[in-house]
Amino acid sequence: MQVDSTPFERKIRARALGIYAILAYIATIVGFIILQNFLPAWFTSRPAPLPEAISWLMLFVFFFLFTFRMLSRSGLSYRRLFGAFPGWGQLVRYSLWVVPTVIVSIAALYLLFLPLSFLFPRLVRVWLIDLYPTLVWTSGDNYVLANLLNLFVIVIVAPVFEEFYVRGILLTRWTVKWGVIPAVIVSSVAFSLPHIINLIGMFCVGCVLAVFYIRTQSLFVPIGIHFVNNLLSWIIALLGAIFGIPTSYRTVTEFQESWWIGLIALVISVPCVILFWKRYVSKTDWRVPYLTEPPNSENNLDG
Repeated sequence: MQVDSTPFERKIRARALGIYAILAYIATIVGFIILQNFLPAWFTSRPAPLPEAISWLMLFVFFFLFTFRMLSRSGLSYRRLFGAFPGWGQLVRYSLWVVPTVIVSIAALYLLFLPLSFLFPRLVRVWLIDLYPTLVWTSGDNYVLANLLNLFVIVIVAPVFEEFYVRGILLTRWTVKWGVIPAVIVSSVAFSLPHIINLIGMFCVGCVLAVFYIRTQSLFVPIGIHFVNNLLSWIIALLGAIFGIPTSYRTVTEFQESWWIGLIALVISVPCVILFWKRYVSKTDWRVPYLTEPPNSENNLDG
């Protein structure tokens, strides 16, 4: 049954969120400069982990502040947007899809960068290696505090913010404007852009999360999957730092020599994609949660 979607028809605009994202990025840069002037001691070491960790938190905070007024005046129902909590058992079952989605994203990374590494090695060096974010620091002033802050931002803040704005707001808004399938595609593109290291892989992950949101009628499911994915990434980075095992590529040659990882990931990805398509995509009732009545039972949460 279709219900009132007025907030997404008249008061919530995707382009406004884009403008606010740019303003939040500018405000973060300004804040970083101010921080550097008032607390120069934090920047004496190289790397400077704490300012970098704070800058990521500042970006989320500024974006929230810029969008708060628009959302609060829109009459948005957060209960309808988030949907019902699926229960811990269902949430764990869906979170297991972290493993195949990570494998698919690895395969996509190699499909994109391996050919490029032979044609444009300098581009790959900058794009894949130099831009790779630091998840865990092992040196620098206040690096322990920076790691705790990074853990909070990566594992807690990022999953909630990204799922709320991308799957909750953008997907719903673009469904009203274009229809659900184009909305899934475009919102997944929007999700992949900040994750520039692996655009194709993150687009695939975005599509998976969108399907689960629509299928379960619950934003808690993609948030849970996102949480598990980021937590595992942080733990792997931490273990790598503790035991001195690199968790990212250091040279283009090293990446090229690891081609077999991409091949294995690709082989495993094929049956995973087929299973996902048959079990979820082909059987999903394509109704975006906010635009339909909230579910009264667990019927849609059938894993």
